[in-house]
This record gives sequence, C-alpha cells and structure tokens, in this order.
Amino acid sequence: MKPGMGWPIGITAILGATVVANLVMMRVANNDPSFSVEPDYYKKAVFYDSTMAQTHRNLDLGWGVQTFADSIVPGKPTRLRVVLRDETSLPVLGATVQATVLFNARANDLTTATLTDEGAGVYAATLPINTPGEWEIRVNATRDTSHFTASRRMTAVRALGTGR
Repeated sequence: MKPGMGWPIGITAILGATVVANLVMMRVANNDPSFSVEPDYYKKAVFYDSTMAQTHRNLDLGWGVQTFADSIVPGKPTRLRVVLRDETSLPVLGATVQATVLFNARANDLTTATLTDEGAGVYAATLPINTPGEWEIRVNATRDTSHFTASRRMTAVRALGTGR
C-alpha cells in the first residue's frame, strides 16, 4: 500500500459503515408494528375540504354510534357490536356498516369488516380483537343517500378467569 492511502480507505470505510447502519435502521423502522402512518394521508390532506364536509353531514344527520366488544378469550376472535341511532335516538335500520379496528399500540395493523345487521340498529362482526387495551373503531355507515362516519375509542378487557 502506498504511503498516505490510510486516510482515504478510513473515510471510505466510515461512509460505508454509515450507509449500512442507515439501511439496517430503515429496515427495523419499517418492520415495527407499533409504528404507523395514516393510510392515504396525502390523499386525505388534499381532500381536506371533503373531510370537513363529511363532518358537517355527520352533524346534520344527527346519528350517534356506540361500540361494544365481548370480553377477550385467548385464542378466540371477539364479537364487536356497533349500535347506530338517529337524531331522535331511534335505531338506524337497514344501513350498510363497515368498521375498521386497530389496536392503538399496533396501529399499523388494520382490520376492516362489513358488519351484519342484527336488527334494532345493532350491527355486528367477529374480529381479531385479541389484545386487552385501547382500540380505535372507525365506523362507515350508509343508508339510502345518507353517509355517516365516526371514530370511537374502546377498551377491550379479558374475560374473567382467562389469565392476566
């Protein structure tokens, strides 16, 4: 090796190590289920006016939503119920209801399902709500020309006698 070549080789090695370290960190960050980015966030930002218009439509409709989940039993999916009421607290009948659920600590794992109409404004589905804690339920309901959206937080708990 020629005299004075140590510096260029050292700098190249440091730069190469930095590139490798950055690639490793990007891979770790992208595979972390607790890290999430809102799906279609750019599209939502571009269509912010429509999001606000939907908020006003929700207020004009006057519908209300409540969410309930059965207690968690390890190894079994959990039944989620969504109750829709109109502005006079009467059940919203005959709607098509979709729910997207996500565990707050693992917000990158979204599950979406179409709920079954059980009558009296109750819509239900069996979903993989299998971890106790805070869950977000995003409800999207349509009936005739009415479209309603809501987001609710719910605390899921274990069934008694099923462990900690």
